[in-house]
Amino acid sequence: MDNDAPQIRMVWPEARLTDPPPVVLPPDYGLRLYQPGDEADFYRLMGLAGWPGWDDERLRPWLARVIPDGWWLVTHQGRMVASAMALHNYTGQNPFQGELGWVAGDPAHAGKGIGRAVCAAVTARLMQAGYREIHLYTEQWRLPAIKTYLKLGFIPYLYLPEMGERWRELCDQLGWPYTPQDWRKVANR
Repeated sequence: MDNDAPQIRMVWPEARLTDPPPVVLPPDYGLRLYQPGDEADFYRLMGLAGWPGWDDERLRPWLARVIPDGWWLVTHQGRMVASAMALHNYTGQNPFQGELGWVAGDPAHAGKGIGRAVCAAVTARLMQAGYREIHLYTEQWRLPAIKTYLKLGFIPYLYLPEMGERWRELCDQLGWPYTPQDWRKVANR
């Protein structure tokens, strides 16, 4: 897979803007909001998830975009094991978009549903804040994350001509139905 390929984009369906995904955690795990002082544990988690090099400088612009009560964490025995941010994604063309961003999970806790739980909490928070356009970006090779987003209810957004074929490949790899007629498309681009 071409690691330089544009990220794939997924959107929350407009028909489900009043239907947030449930937050379900396994026993012995907790869900809470970010608190000042969580940064070092977050940097450790980001490194485990494949994004090394996080520090205060790299975090600063993202903190400015996190909506109030929008940074959710899953903990296990007092340690952060998953994180996701509800980001205000301002663009001149679309000034009020919400983004599920910087989803990270500790690989030692994979398969327990903690990524789904933290993503559900962020998605619900974006809905509660009134966002009507909610999206996320990810790399095509992050198959477990993509399957989590699909299970939550996010749908592919075919924003580039090659996205249809890329999603056909992804669906084959994931064993997911390929139903582009149900996905959001950008016309005439």
